[in-house]
Amino acid sequence: MEEYLAARPIAEPLHLFDCVMPCAGAEAFLVLREDRAQSLGMAYARLRGTIERHNAFASDPVQMRAGWALDREDLYRQAGAGPEDMDFVQTYDDYPVISLMQLEDLGFCAKGEGPAFVRKHGLTWDGSFPLNTSGGQLSVGQAGAAGGFLGMVEALRQLTGQASGRQVKSAKLGLVSGFGMINYDRGLGSGAAILGTSKA
Repeated sequence: MEEYLAARPIAEPLHLFDCVMPCAGAEAFLVLREDRAQSLGMAYARLRGTIERHNAFASDPVQMRAGWALDREDLYRQAGAGPEDMDFVQTYDDYPVISLMQLEDLGFCAKGEGPAFVRKHGLTWDGSFPLNTSGGQLSVGQAGAAGGFLGMVEALRQLTGQASGRQVKSAKLGLVSGFGMINYDRGLGSGAAILGTSKA
């Protein structure tokens, strides 16, 4: 924590460890029918709901919210679950503030309460609110357009019991959110998906 707080400034209020670093690499997963996964003996998760929006709140002078705020009720309705039912959350995290914006807009806390929410919870894989259980992009870097799949791959690992030393106990439902297409001061695209185990 001392090293993080003492890191050199990049552009106030951001310091070195608040910025995702570029890296080489990629993530991948298979999309197939449930019966096919079963016939191959593969562990799998089910897509329970998804949302995507472009250009939400375009008239806001500074981006403080995104499309999740408009579509989250539809996401939870599709999944038959709410924020309180999620066993873990994987947010797109090129900067910490973007994760907070997602937590607020996805209904885990009210707008403006993100800082208090993260102070109140343990965000590690074994904490009260497992967030970015693989460390997220801020820990491993952003592999260009492939960076958005980091959360999806980690969610699949969690739901299929393949998360090794960071397995969330009894994980059955997880939420993955994405953000991107940065144009000047704002991201133009936001999306989210809820995944569940084969038994959820």
